[in-house]
Amino acid sequence: MNIKTTLKTSVAAAALFAIAAPVATPASADIANGNKNKLVVSGQVVRALYYADDGEHSQLFNSTGNTANTRVRWVASGTLNENVTAGALIEFDVQTSKTGGSFGSTSGSDADVNKTNWSIRHQYIWVNHKKFGKVSLGATDAAANGYTEFTLAGVSGISTPNTIWQGGGINFLETSTTATGSSTGVSPGTAIRMADFTSRTDVIRYDTPDFMGFGASVSLNGEGGGEIGIKYTGKIGPVNLIAAIGYSELSGSNTAGTTDHDIGGSIAVRHESGLNASFHVEKRPDEAPQSNTVGDEFMWGATGGYQAKIFKTGGTNFRVNYNRTINGSGVRGRTGEGWGIDVMQNFDAIGANLALVYRNYSYENNRINHRTIEDIDVIGLQALFAF
Repeated sequence: MNIKTTLKTSVAAAALFAIAAPVATPASADIANGNKNKLVVSGQVVRALYYADDGEHSQLFNSTGNTANTRVRWVASGTLNENVTAGALIEFDVQTSKTGGSFGSTSGSDADVNKTNWSIRHQYIWVNHKKFGKVSLGATDAAANGYTEFTLAGVSGISTPNTIWQGGGINFLETSTTATGSSTGVSPGTAIRMADFTSRTDVIRYDTPDFMGFGASVSLNGEGGGEIGIKYTGKIGPVNLIAAIGYSELSGSNTAGTTDHDIGGSIAVRHESGLNASFHVEKRPDEAPQSNTVGDEFMWGATGGYQAKIFKTGGTNFRVNYNRTINGSGVRGRTGEGWGIDVMQNFDAIGANLALVYRNYSYENNRINHRTIEDIDVIGLQALFAF
């Protein structure tokens, strides 16, 4: 090939590159909006395998995640002036496969809830002023939601043993009266709880600006209940600290036999070495118990953990947790305990993590004597990919 041919080829290639290169940029740009506001699409896909044993039956389940389910969200935001921003958020919970699981009362057959619909998690509009705070209107969390659950363990999306998740819907078995075991009709999800405050309801909510680490929130929900929360976030020497307390006046508080109010909070600390701990407490008294089988629900829990840097891909976080519930779900005499171990490996470059979890659930009812109730054991593996 002579010099003229080489030059012609080079010029042609350069021209082709110059024409093609600008085309590639818009293909990876943000979504085009109908106005000057910014729109961001994000979400996560979460799947889990877990093996459960109730003392008589065992089963491997394939489900959505622990507490972090698959979801997708659209976040819009805009700037009115140097002090005021506004936006809106829509978030859907995408549960398109079998979630949870339980065994038949005596046969050991498994049963699942097959959810094929999308459900709205959040749908609200907000306005924020730098000096005067933020107002939100729509379907979202009330003022103190999450305030009994704060930790600094770095194990997000993995509950402590207090909610209905993998194994949380399996009934405890009584083995003292029958050789094969009979169902108590009580599951970890009802006996072992940290109910927290009002989650995802119709509210008008106000959040103050942070002042020296302190912030407060107040909300009124669509059914008439009110909620308030106070939170502190800061650092004392080498220790990070977050503390919160909340109070909720529930909408049915003037009716006998219903929960009157909810009060609770949590405190979490983390040393710069990676060691961390947290404590959680909550009480839900009944307005006017209608029988001697109704009692005020009291819940507490504690965690201890360590954040390590073992692999270059991201942190490896460990946590041990314990929960105890007295009068679970308002039933007098019912006591539930749960403890567990979590190990989470993060993959920072792709926004993903893998978590290995173990749970042990136990339950007793001191109003019914001479009963032997089997523990429930669960081991699971959860994968989360965020986008």
